[in-house]
Amino acid sequence: MWTAVGGLALTVLTVCWPGPAPAVSAEPVGSSPSPSATYVPAVGGTLTVGIDRAPTGCNPNTATGDTSADRLLLEPVLPSTFFVSDTGNAHYDSAVIEQAELQGTSPETVVYTINPRAVWSDGVPITAADFKYAWEQQRSATLLDGSPADVASTAGYDDIKSITGSNHGRTVTVVFTTPFADWQSLFNYLLPAHVLEHTGWSPPCSTLDPAVDLSGGPYEIASVAPNRIVLVRNPRWWGQPLSLDRIVVRVADNESELASWLKSGEIQVADPSAFDPTFLQAVAGMPFVTVQANISSRFLQLEFSVTSPVTSDLDVRLGIAHAIDRQALLNAVVGWANIQIVPSNSHLYLQTQSAYPTTPTFLPANQTTTTTVPSTTGAPFPSGADLQDSSRELAAAGFHVAANGTWVDGQGEPLSVRLVLDSGDSWDLRAGALIARQLRRAGISVTVSEAPTATAAGQQLASGAADLALIPTVAGPYMSETSTWFSPMAGAPGQGGSEDWSNYDSAKVDALFQQAMQELDPVAAEPLYAQIDQLLWTNMVSLPLFAEPSVLAWSDFTSGISPNPFPGGLFWQVTTWALQVKEPVGFKGTPHVGRYTTPGSAQ
Repeated sequence: MWTAVGGLALTVLTVCWPGPAPAVSAEPVGSSPSPSATYVPAVGGTLTVGIDRAPTGCNPNTATGDTSADRLLLEPVLPSTFFVSDTGNAHYDSAVIEQAELQGTSPETVVYTINPRAVWSDGVPITAADFKYAWEQQRSATLLDGSPADVASTAGYDDIKSITGSNHGRTVTVVFTTPFADWQSLFNYLLPAHVLEHTGWSPPCSTLDPAVDLSGGPYEIASVAPNRIVLVRNPRWWGQPLSLDRIVVRVADNESELASWLKSGEIQVADPSAFDPTFLQAVAGMPFVTVQANISSRFLQLEFSVTSPVTSDLDVRLGIAHAIDRQALLNAVVGWANIQIVPSNSHLYLQTQSAYPTTPTFLPANQTTTTTVPSTTGAPFPSGADLQDSSRELAAAGFHVAANGTWVDGQGEPLSVRLVLDSGDSWDLRAGALIARQLRRAGISVTVSEAPTATAAGQQLASGAADLALIPTVAGPYMSETSTWFSPMAGAPGQGGSEDWSNYDSAKVDALFQQAMQELDPVAAEPLYAQIDQLLWTNMVSLPLFAEPSVLAWSDFTSGISPNPFPGGLFWQVTTWALQVKEPVGFKGTPHVGRYTTPGSAQ
């Protein structure tokens, strides 16, 4: 079965193929048609998932462990108070907490009631002590000795005044010093305090560790190898009954290997971080494989250093931005994968979020807004290149066109920029190569380099080693996270979750972020974020490009598989997963299996 969908709500769309879409049959490989056969979820068996990125640590709340692979693999292991559904909404996890209530606003007070049956896989109850330990480790970007703390983010934790436990630790009362709107984003991926008090908050591990990552979820880690992680049922699991005995996660070198594994039956689910037309055609042509192409929660932004000698000049930033054809980039890089992706209108929102603006409101630098509601008199920033505006801006910055067609300054030195790309993101690499080509055609010299991660690319921009950086940004429902992208409030770039790689520091933007983050009514906060976005356009801190597509493919002989574009992703409904088997004639009960292989796969 082939299904193509776009958007976080998985609405139907039509995918543009490089050629005709291959036909898909309706029976298992090597079997005869069985129109009367009924397939039902089985109890037991092993389901194998293929991914193309490996975990980097054992604590996803640290800077070293805060990767998509770590959060994906630990989603069914570590307990979280809230999870984000595929529609981008936050819901409390009833297996972990029975209730989470905002009991007061002066001061803001949140009370969590922990499920009385919730225990770690070693039998120790999950209590307020685990919440308090998480707060103590994440409330500051620096340690007592002044050295940087290894934390993914301090957002929200640094607003907490106190955490107290009662009712034998099963009730947790959190009191905030200042209001924090996104309190649901806190206390997720909890780790056992009684273990980390001995190993330390940031254990020296380069991958998952069953001795550290004790389970408080439906599955526990049985074994970890470089390219193979095995999850088994948590024997102390108290929540929804599980169907699968084991989930095996295999790490492939690339999406081509994932397609090969899916075809041979070595895996039942393929979840690549990026893909090409060859992969999409291959999996769409496989019998009894469902494919969903979606809009992910990642979008690319071309960030400018506002402290670089070259791009500290707003006219230069605007000249570069106007020389870039965002629509042409989109068409070439992702248009073939998902026709619903459009040039980004926002620095803060995904195109699938309800508050996403219909047009990017760009105001000339000499215009300002004085209210919390952005002006609508500015013109939308164009999605195509505007070389006339580009020339006007560069001329205002003191450059002119030399005889060879390149822009030079008054001393005849060429306008040259250093662009760094994230080599770990193939969409980034493809777009970056085209951006460099567009700028060179506009007479701007470009030197391109690569960094191994988005963080490394951002650090090069922040340190002055680059003038431009193409950064994949992960968005989501918790808008307070966007403050770390364009404000130094969280700390220096790379510390405490700060991703202010541009070194942008605006007192007005900071004040708007603080006001928005303390506004407990999300509707009232939207105009504040809209004004921030408008100021970012006006000052051209970054040029938003487009969302990255994603794809998930899985065997029809499974059930419960459901894509989710947000962090945590694939395993968000893992308790519903099962293998499908043919129901025996006249059978009335639930089938049990001991060992399962996909029909048509090697035994």
